[in-house]
Amino acid sequence: MARERSPERNKAKQMWLESGGAMKLKNIAAALSIPEGRVRKWKSMDRWQDELKGNVFDSSNGNVPNGTKGNAPNPRGAPKGNKNAVGNRGGAPPGNQNAKGNSGGPGGPYRNKKALKHGLYETIFLDTLDEQEQALFDSIEVKPLDELKMTLKTLVIQERKIMHRIKQLESGLTDEEKKIKEELYQRKDKVPYTSPKTGKQINLSVETEGMKVTEITTVVASKLDKILKQEDHLNKVRDKKIRVLAQIAAIEHEQARLKLASDRLELDRFKAQGYGGPEGDEADDDDDEEDDEW
Repeated sequence: MARERSPERNKAKQMWLESGGAMKLKNIAAALSIPEGRVRKWKSMDRWQDELKGNVFDSSNGNVPNGTKGNAPNPRGAPKGNKNAVGNRGGAPPGNQNAKGNSGGPGGPYRNKKALKHGLYETIFLDTLDEQEQALFDSIEVKPLDELKMTLKTLVIQERKIMHRIKQLESGLTDEEKKIKEELYQRKDKVPYTSPKTGKQINLSVETEGMKVTEITTVVASKLDKILKQEDHLNKVRDKKIRVLAQIAAIEHEQARLKLASDRLELDRFKAQGYGGPEGDEADDDDDEEDDEW
């Protein structure tokens, strides 16, 4: 149902028309205690300027002003009092059974991999591995420090490869790509033919279809774009290398801390058992004095 027209809208229009268009919109807004932007919007939508010039709307022509051929304003919703949509809640009408029994389809099969492209986000299921993959899976020993060092080595090699490609691009090498356009056409070929009656060999004209090159385009790729892309990859590889180095340093530091704590515990255990320390030294001195007296 259309919203009821605001009474301030008609008042604002009447005030402006009575002033001959001289009254400022901000003063109208202040008098009616409404935002100035709303008054400005009403002025544009209701065409106050046209009505002030005498271009009143003719009811027989709908929304088109008299004496003009301008575009009619866009209608905003149903007219006031329109009840065509009363009781309409949207959706299918009551009692409609067009979708009865439709469960929406079974969808893709379980573990469907039809959309697999590069395998970067592929889910690995252990029961789907072949014999070689299963043997490899069983032989892998997970050692974080060794894995990080292996990753660091591959990142160093990858960094060198990227730097080598950048050097090649900067040395003036250009990549040319040839695009060849071919079209299908009809052609006549001469085919040798031996007559079975006379035994003479003649050439028969036979129409065949073939491909003909119609256009060759050579495209020289931009070296600058390629260099910038390679440098972007290089920065990403170096960021990964820094993170891997930080992880290796953290693990080695933790291992050294645990080794030092283990050595201290071992030393305290020896002292508790009477090996070494001040008490042990005093006992040795007593034994030496007894030997002297003997």
